Amino acid sequence: MEAAFGRYLRELRLARGVSLRDYCLRIQADPSNYSKLERGLLDPPSEPCRLEQMAEALDLPPTGPEARELARLAALSRGMVPPAVLMDRELAGKLPVFFRTIEGEPVGEDQLNEVITMIRKAWTHDPSGTV
Repeated sequence: MEAAFGRYLRELRLARGVSLRDYCLRIQADPSNYSKLERGLLDPPSEPCRLEQMAEALDLPPTGPEARELARLAALSRGMVPPAVLMDRELAGKLPVFFRTIEGEPVGEDQLNEVITMIRKAWTHDPSGTV
């Protein structure tokens, strides 16, 4: 998982035809350190403003799916819960059930279905919870 952020960032950069050096100039980063980030050798930045700067340098809309995925992968790569999940108080309250489930502890089907619906709503921004 730790390399997913760097791979995704590199894919976005290359898809826009931006060289590593040009991108580093845009975000005021050292090319050798930035290269380590793309290769998963350095952790993604934890500061939201730095992630926003990186997305802006690629002309990503701040609330668009690519910028959200960048923030999500940065959090997951650092072993954190993505910010969009934590901002949804109801969903964040269900995280213990989710973690018990993925760790193999028994959870009721109703609880599990409720968590799945909430996750779908939060990650797809679909109020119905369907994907």
